[in-house]
Amino acid sequence: MPESTFQHPLFGEIRFKTKESHWKRGDKITFISGFNSADILPVFIPQLQGIPGSHKGRLRFHKNAHEQLLKAFAEVQEKDLLRHIKTCGGALNQRLRKPTSGNLSKLPSNHAFGIAIDLNEDDPNFGDSVAPLAPIFEAHGFTWGKAFNDPMHFEVNKFL
Repeated sequence: MPESTFQHPLFGEIRFKTKESHWKRGDKITFISGFNSADILPVFIPQLQGIPGSHKGRLRFHKNAHEQLLKAFAEVQEKDLLRHIKTCGGALNQRLRKPTSGNLSKLPSNHAFGIAIDLNEDDPNFGDSVAPLAPIFEAHGFTWGKAFNDPMHFEVNKFL
């Protein structure tokens, strides 16, 4: 199994290994050091309760980002923008990145750290339908994946 070290902007130096014996796009990973997976805890997001793929609003997300995630969804609701969310592709997925180009990445996905969420992944415009939500998520410390050709994706860039 390949092992690698990665300097994460929020967590510092992370060591991980892949499941397969060779590098494989999107392969499952296990953290060896530098990151505590026990910090990824369940959070209930009431606004997602009836959204397919959201596990009735119960997702696993990094504990340091629970509050900002909840505030972002509360603001989405306050601004009457929930109608833009059709599906939830989930949050936690301990794997390597899967670039939209189809290329191999040897870096962990931010889903692996429990700091990313995908909305409307089945959108024919690859999540562009969530554009009205982007300013809200960005105001709550998230980066919108449109910046790297993945518009369904929102990831924490700083803990608030």
